[in-house]
Amino acid sequence: QAQDWHAPGGAGHWEQGEDWHKQAVADEEFARYLEEKVKPQVRELLTQYGPIGLIWFDTPVFIKPEQSRELRDLVHELQPDCLVSGRVGNAFGDYGSMGDNQIPCGPVDGDWETPATINDTWGYKSYDHNWKSVGELLYLLVDLTSKGVNYLLNVGPTAEGVIPQPSVERLLAIGQWLDVNGEAIYATRPSPFPYEFEWGRVTAKDNRLFLLFFDWPARFHLSGLRNQVQRAYLLADPATDLPCEQSHHPAEDRHTLVLTLPAQPPDPHVSVVALELDGPADV
Repeated sequence: QAQDWHAPGGAGHWEQGEDWHKQAVADEEFARYLEEKVKPQVRELLTQYGPIGLIWFDTPVFIKPEQSRELRDLVHELQPDCLVSGRVGNAFGDYGSMGDNQIPCGPVDGDWETPATINDTWGYKSYDHNWKSVGELLYLLVDLTSKGVNYLLNVGPTAEGVIPQPSVERLLAIGQWLDVNGEAIYATRPSPFPYEFEWGRVTAKDNRLFLLFFDWPARFHLSGLRNQVQRAYLLADPATDLPCEQSHHPAEDRHTLVLTLPAQPPDPHVSVVALELDGPADV
């Protein structure tokens, strides 16, 4: 919506050596660029290709608040159900967008996403072989989900439109993990605990709490859960109950949960235990 190396008035025109966020075109030139190129292209995309669920603007550079608002309103006018990314600029998106590969240090309020790469490249580079492992990608997915942040994972197709095989392999592996453990990711709430754990992360949904383990213990202790656990089980084996003990020390008002887990984790990267509670998680 702003950065453009070709069209007159686009924000990609700057003198060599200048900061690319610095405005290098006049306000009226940029306004004309928006009216003559950006808005017609947005209209084309949202009227000639069927229902669109989301339009992902990026690099707003020096776009003004009223211009960001006009673009958002144009999208909603053409397709009321289409989401507008936070990078339309000036906080006029339907949700917020973190910085590239940015990981917040704790849960965030509102609807957010983190755009992330599988290697170091947003597009395609034949020489970029620094691929994140499946374990790293699952760690990031789980970590962000536990903080209430959507994980927007980028792939860079070749000039022929082919997704590189290392990306395909990793995405398929993540998909296979989600086939088993997706309940702990999709439509969940952030962890209700006010701190992180060394052993893994926590997500919540309705009257269930999900414990996502990076490190697998044989016997697991969790402090601070006030609810009664009605049932504990592995998402990889939902038919089998896990032994569960709970205690409360009134003098310290300390609630302790103890789980006895199988000797081996069901997944080499992240294994998930579901706790069915007597109500929404109270910690």
